[in-house]
Parts: sequence; structure tokens; C-alpha cells
Amino acid sequence: MNLNIEAVNQIPQILEIVKILSEKIENKVEKRWLNVAETAYYLGYSKDHIHKLKTDHLVEGKHYHKKAGRVLFDKLELDKWVISSKNMLNPKEIANLVLKDLI
Repeated sequence: MNLNIEAVNQIPQILEIVKILSEKIENKVEKRWLNVAETAYYLGYSKDHIHKLKTDHLVEGKHYHKKAGRVLFDKLELDKWVISSKNMLNPKEIANLVLKDLI
């Protein structure tokens, strides 16, 4: 069996790189709050569509919050919304139906 001496000499460097990468993975903190661009990327929509979703389907104080002039989306609530939103009316549609019945 022939081993390349250069490759054998690089083993300590490779192990050090693996150690560094392993530490980075362990220390990675997943981001919970997303801005509009990050939300668009995360959900696979355009930024304009995110604004439309925010207006028509998402609930302020639950799915997103306005802080210091910025809109921040809660990734956990977005995940729940994606999973549960199939065949469901959005909050504004429900409110319109209730108001329609009252009038």
C-alpha cells in the first residue's frame, strides 16, 4: 500500500479544520426573527408577496411584530402557519363573514 507522504503530513491540518467546523456547527444558534427579505427567502416568495401575506393572512402580534420601524417575522409562528393554513380561512376573511352576518 502506497501512501502519499504529503497527504499523511496534512492529516493534522485536516483534523484541525474538522474540529473547527464541528465547533461552529455545535455553537450555531438558529435565528428566530426574520426581516422581510429573509422571510421571503425562507418561504420561497417575493418580498411583495410577503407584504401581501402580511396584509391578508398574517396576524400582527402573532406572526410578525413591528419594532423600531422594522417588521420582524417569527419563524416559529410562520412554520405553524404554513403547516396549518391548508383549507383554512384567514383571520380577515373570518372577520368579514362575522361582520356580514351582523349587518
